[in-house]
Amino acid sequence: NVVPGVGVDFVALRNIILVVIAIYLAAAFLNWLQTYLLAGITQRAIFELRQDVEIKLSKLPLSYVDRNERGDLLSRVTNDIDNIGTSLQQGLSQLLSAILTVVGTLIVMIILSPLLAVVSLIMVPLSLIMMTVVGKRTQGLFVTMWTQTGKVNTHVEEMHTGHAIVL
Repeated sequence: NVVPGVGVDFVALRNIILVVIAIYLAAAFLNWLQTYLLAGITQRAIFELRQDVEIKLSKLPLSYVDRNERGDLLSRVTNDIDNIGTSLQQGLSQLLSAILTVVGTLIVMIILSPLLAVVSLIMVPLSLIMMTVVGKRTQGLFVTMWTQTGKVNTHVEEMHTGHAIVL
């Protein structure tokens, strides 16, 4: 709708900017809500895990506690639970985002071109099958390649420095 000699339609521009701002605000709110809900779920799961570990530690035989330092055992348990919590928080967030992205993309594909959506849905499993077949065949070759690369690097290092490297 461009007409030479006519100025910018500031009303239309304002409406577009307001829509974009509304979309950004909605996205920010939904992102905050996702983080809040997933943090609550993760914290409840970790709390239950900590309770289970406490019960397990209280049932350990005295001989086990005597053989191992209690501080070391508690440190390991605490670090492991913290790592599980962090992984769970990040994993759930990424999983939810990935699922929503796939569903949203699928909906848009079906709306824009059902034929191309069907072709894409057929090609994805075929690609996964091909990757699996190729991956199984090349896995041994990758191990061999990295073993040989390590040998070459060792040889180059020994020739460069003049010192034998003990592996």
